[in-house]
Amino acid sequence: MIGKKIGNRYEILALVGGGGMSLVYQAKDIYLNRIVAVKVLREQFTSDNEFIRRFRREAQAVASLSHPNIVSIYDVGQDQDIYYLVMEFIKGKTLKEIINEQAPLPIHEAIDIAKQICDALEHAHENAIVHRDIKPHNIIITRGGRVKVTDFGIARAVSTATVTHTRGIVGSVHYISPEQAKGEITGEKSDIYSLGIVLYEMVTGKLPFEGESPISVALKHIQMEPILPSQHNSDIPASIEKIIMKAINKNPDSRYENIGKLRLDLMAALLDKVTGFPSGYLDNKPIKDKPSEITVSDDTLIFEDNNFIETENSVETQEIKTRKLKPVGYVFITLFSIILIGGLLWGVGKMFLKEEIAVPDIVGLAAPEAQRILAGKNLKMEITSKIPHSQVKEGNIISQEPKPNTKTKSGRTIQVVVSTGPALVSVPDVVGSSQIIADVNISNAGLVVGKIDYKYSSQYASGIVMGQFPESNKMVPEKSKVDLVVSKGPEPRNISMPPLVGLDLNKVEARLQEVGLVLGKITKQKSELYPKNFVIEQSPVAGKEVFQGSSVDLVVSEGPGPTTQQARVVLKLNESGQVKIEVRDVKGTRIAYEKYHQQGDVFAVNVNYFGQGVISVYIDGNKIREEVVPSQQ
Repeated sequence: MIGKKIGNRYEILALVGGGGMSLVYQAKDIYLNRIVAVKVLREQFTSDNEFIRRFRREAQAVASLSHPNIVSIYDVGQDQDIYYLVMEFIKGKTLKEIINEQAPLPIHEAIDIAKQICDALEHAHENAIVHRDIKPHNIIITRGGRVKVTDFGIARAVSTATVTHTRGIVGSVHYISPEQAKGEITGEKSDIYSLGIVLYEMVTGKLPFEGESPISVALKHIQMEPILPSQHNSDIPASIEKIIMKAINKNPDSRYENIGKLRLDLMAALLDKVTGFPSGYLDNKPIKDKPSEITVSDDTLIFEDNNFIETENSVETQEIKTRKLKPVGYVFITLFSIILIGGLLWGVGKMFLKEEIAVPDIVGLAAPEAQRILAGKNLKMEITSKIPHSQVKEGNIISQEPKPNTKTKSGRTIQVVVSTGPALVSVPDVVGSSQIIADVNISNAGLVVGKIDYKYSSQYASGIVMGQFPESNKMVPEKSKVDLVVSKGPEPRNISMPPLVGLDLNKVEARLQEVGLVLGKITKQKSELYPKNFVIEQSPVAGKEVFQGSSVDLVVSEGPGPTTQQARVVLKLNESGQVKIEVRDVKGTRIAYEKYHQQGDVFAVNVNYFGQGVISVYIDGNKIREEVVPSQQ
């Protein structure tokens, strides 16, 4: 494949990778002068019509996705028996390579990678596309730390070592959900499960299920509970462990409701403030946190789990027990103990008997308004972070903890994340690109195509972008509109109608396109003068002034056409030279004879022609004779 040109456009430069289904090459797009990745279907699958149909349908569906965390698909095509996808070429490493080199990854790094995968999957799910094969091998990390998810929608089992495909099972065996392993219908929650497995592997360096064969691994996904991540890595926070175990719950209903909610918990965990978890795996097998302890005095009373415990390990306590106390001492100690215990109980009671209130819903509100509402409920507000958000306005609340309608004590602080507005992105340079490519590049940048104005141009061909607003490299908010000016080609003008009678229909179409005219109605008619598919009549007639863009109607011969006729040309040369005999007839102009002769040579040449013809004789390029030969039909 190296050096081959696919689709008359993509020049294959080098093999960069491959799997059981396809090979991936680095290639050059000679039209746009850029480097791309070309994924070519392996030869053994090109005869599987069902697979090819699915390959095309799903690849075209995924090509409609446009997100910074998804590898863009530029083109889908076929060149003879080669089926291929043209994708964005990414310089970086797969997440699997990074895990093999560095695992366990730092918690903040693993969360950042998982969050970006969530962003990609959320966009796909919103467009009704389920990945079905999320695994570290399909996740590329660029040199700048940007996550790129690839292989959307076209995963199909091929290699028994990594992928299963039995009665509808689709996905890499170490990362498939239990429902995939059973061959059941998969949905968005299957992607959540696979992402949970990837997160498990990132923070532990291990897979939750291993086996001697793909089938044994698949059965473990269905039947066995995984080892808690913290047993592999004791540095994993309880919050991250809860997120992982919720995502890989065997029951889809007990997983996250959608990928967006998983993303929110990951962000909260990054701030060490995790949202609540509904019933599921962790309710049956809780992760025990260290109990809170409040020391009242060094060796007398400890408040632990709401119980008072009197210790007996102090020197003073032992002395009191072994020493006989005086009556006054008994009274003093008794009063002191009553006061101490009573005061402590009063303080604890006051702390725990505060009024319980429902936390109001402040998500989406401006921060000052949210603070005013909370203050009215005797609650406080703390802004824990400010982050970009494509849908929440700057200064408004993105999320809150505790969640709305949760019961809490008065005086509690509600922690919120505030939007800084949409993230700023750079406007791509699309001037000089076709309108379709411009649309793709604008979408890939996180922007949308706005107003399109079509204008004539002598500089840009029809369909090419000749102007844009905002200009390239300007920083604008995500989802901003980019207006385009697209060329309609040169401005139409009056031209002389070219002669078309006697031309083959294929040549006529090229000729009309060349002068800016459009092929109109075609009528077929029997003719013995003109061969099949040759033009008999044209309207408008040759030489008439017409406006560019006008349509031209034709009458075309459907045969049988003229029979071959013959004329005899006799020559006596008065000079030496290169003799050429040329014939023009309904089939065009061609050379019937060409040879060098000496002065005084006498010879005869039989010339074939169709219908009426014109025979011309040249010596060294000079015409010495021309004769019209009539049709004998």
